[in-house]
Amino acid sequence: MIQRISTFIVAAVFGATAAAHAQTPSPAPSQAPAPAQALNSEAARSLTDFQNFGPHRAFVVAPDGRASWWAGAGGADPTQAITSALKRCQERTQHDCKLHIVNNYTVTGHDWRELVPARSVGAPDIGRLRPQPYWSMRGPQLATGLLVWSHGYMAGRNSTESAPQPWVGRFTRLGYDLYRFDREWITDWASDATALADAVAKARALGYRRVILAGQSAGAWVSLAALQRGAAADGVISIAAAHHGVVEKMRDLTRARSEWQHVLEGIKRGPRLIVVNFAGDAYDVGGRMDDARSILAKNGVDAEIIDAPEGFKGHNAADSSFARKFGPCFTAFIETGKKQPPC
Repeated sequence: MIQRISTFIVAAVFGATAAAHAQTPSPAPSQAPAPAQALNSEAARSLTDFQNFGPHRAFVVAPDGRASWWAGAGGADPTQAITSALKRCQERTQHDCKLHIVNNYTVTGHDWRELVPARSVGAPDIGRLRPQPYWSMRGPQLATGLLVWSHGYMAGRNSTESAPQPWVGRFTRLGYDLYRFDREWITDWASDATALADAVAKARALGYRRVILAGQSAGAWVSLAALQRGAAADGVISIAAAHHGVVEKMRDLTRARSEWQHVLEGIKRGPRLIVVNFAGDAYDVGGRMDDARSILAKNGVDAEIIDAPEGFKGHNAADSSFARKFGPCFTAFIETGKKQPPC
């Protein structure tokens, strides 16, 4: 099932830029441009929060300095995020607001389409992976690594323009390039998983030092299955993995559980795993997190199992609040192996 598109709005004083020119790889976080003017603590927190969220996103500012932003919008391009951010700002301030950041490009004073290309310069397809549209990439030699987002799926709907979950912004802020593994139809997850594993090998050959696979629902399932098939990934973040439809329509509940166990059994030690499941998930046959704990521990896999976190319920519970709460411990564990609350 496709993840719910989340929106996030904040007000603050704008005084800094957060991205590179369209023709230049974005700088690493430690090399970010200095603020054009001093930021107060509220503005600094707002800009920091904005940078922690994924595409499509937009940051706008009114003549009086108040700003609003919008992130997590789906669509073929950032238009929805831009329109929503401008509308919110104008409603709050009663002034025409100016667009300053689109995704991770600075566009102040320009038509955003002049500076934000549909495909980042020099970003090729990698097997069946494609670069996140309208998102600047550093490239394999400069990037911290590559994060591959695999979307969820709803029968009869094309999910290839859906937004990544908001917490991916934690990794892009660390310097990861963001690619997508898009599947218009989910008809053969086994071949999809093999294709994903092959793409990871190609990314390594290009020079990416780290590769993280991440996904929701069917995207989480295919990410784990790619690891089972030998994908040379450093980690997998699985959110509400599912592949067999809603429980109430399953003819055989044992099939979903046994195939889940089979995927886990094939994962060997080395990569770090984060496996998340929510209470009230209509796609969950039950018992799978117990399987994950026992099987991954038996295989010596370093894993964080986040089972029914309090305050988050349902298949699409990984919203903006979830990103703020769990994003820091996601990056800490995947990057360093450090386990910290609330993971």
